[in-house]
Amino acid sequence: MGPISRRHVLQMIGATGTVLLAGCRSTTAAPTLLAPAGVLPKPWADALPKPWRLKLAPAQQDWTPEDQARADVLVMGDGWLEAHSAGALQPIASELLLSQLDGQAKVLLANLGALQDRVLPLAVSPWVMLLRDDPAKTQQGWPLLLDSSMAGRVVLPASPRLVMSLADHLGGAQALHALRRQALTYDDRQATNWLLKGEAKVVVLPLSRCIALLGRDPRLRAVLPDSGAPLHWNVLLRPKASREPVPHSWVEQGWRDPLRRRLAQLGWRAPISSSQLTADQNALSARVRPLLFPSADTWSRCWSLPPLLPYDQSALKDRWRDSAPEPPPG
Repeated sequence: MGPISRRHVLQMIGATGTVLLAGCRSTTAAPTLLAPAGVLPKPWADALPKPWRLKLAPAQQDWTPEDQARADVLVMGDGWLEAHSAGALQPIASELLLSQLDGQAKVLLANLGALQDRVLPLAVSPWVMLLRDDPAKTQQGWPLLLDSSMAGRVVLPASPRLVMSLADHLGGAQALHALRRQALTYDDRQATNWLLKGEAKVVVLPLSRCIALLGRDPRLRAVLPDSGAPLHWNVLLRPKASREPVPHSWVEQGWRDPLRRRLAQLGWRAPISSSQLTADQNALSARVRPLLFPSADTWSRCWSLPPLLPYDQSALKDRWRDSAPEPPPG
């Protein structure tokens, strides 16, 4: 449970560090958007207007309180929301933006507790299964991960929380034991390499990390099951020390053509209620379109993973430890 441990440490130091450093902010410095490298889609990052400055930092777990105290806006994946307390953030304070959100984004916010008015969903990409040269297998949905032919050849996300969520949708406690026995490794960042080298038969990763490869390699198949899938969010936060409002025009630019359509081609769906999303679907190939824009019923069955309370984190660590496969004899 390494990621959860790091987030817990960050949560403890983040609030105090940000407050202590708030007085060090220069009133003349250009407003700064801080994001982990590789998280914010490049076309959207390039569209950040002057005088805003984009700072691409190391991976989220390597951020320091100083990094966050010098930023006016943070953009990150939703998996790191546990590292931020409500007291270290300001409300989004933008009814204009919040009123445009769709049902999935509103569900995400409703489950954030004290953070719900301090988080703005920017874009979403569903987790999918990616496999090669076996179109018949794509009909099985998530139970494919437990298929005997996949034993030892499944690459799962490097997130115990997400693996346990998938197991819950496959049947609960026994499914978690079975799913972990299927795993080759936990590595969604390098998942496509495992697949292309032939060491894995199926990998689980966000669509945004494999959509370009799907366009280049006709042997590959991606599956978003009819039963729904976990959702991977990019979100925006405002640190307590920030003197800047949310950059409205920049956010809305990503939610409007032509940038919104370009982001869809990169595997990111705008989290807004709009008939204009139909045009985005037409910009995608027939094999990719159902992954980012499935039927309304399938999309409604997708789910987000809100931050855990400390007690829940402890229980989750125990569950993960207890579900570890037994080592082979001898």
